[in-house]
Amino acid sequence: MEYINNFMYFVIRPVDKQKHIYCSGVNLTKFSPITKGRHRLGQNPAVKGLQTLNNDIRAIVIENNATPETIKNLLCQQIKPLNEDLWYTESFLIHNYSQQLGEKIEKFAPSELLRKMLRAMLINENIPENLSSQEFQTYLYSLAEKL
Repeated sequence: MEYINNFMYFVIRPVDKQKHIYCSGVNLTKFSPITKGRHRLGQNPAVKGLQTLNNDIRAIVIENNATPETIKNLLCQQIKPLNEDLWYTESFLIHNYSQQLGEKIEKFAPSELLRKMLRAMLINENIPENLSSQEFQTYLYSLAEKL
């Protein structure tokens, strides 16, 4: 499962036959026009949104008879584009991964991340659902101009 654009990524890749790695990240540089000063120091809504979202993703993993495992690793480093943008990333292992689980995560994660961010900034915005990564990227660029 891969959902990658200039603002965020959600990727699940096999590590071996029993385990997959879940990688997620937010581009703080790209999100800064949206978050611009709408938070306290150390409370970036993109970072907090991804942290909270990943707890939700872990719950989805468990609900689907799989098991999340916290690890520290470098397996996700090559996913984010090589540029000067600042990224915040998180990852964990998934035991008993299924394609159906990946589809649920891909459908849920992008819109829910933005929902959490905007809620933290007290912005009421209708967030589109089920967009491709490129369509969501286009939406985020337009949102950055609007805000």
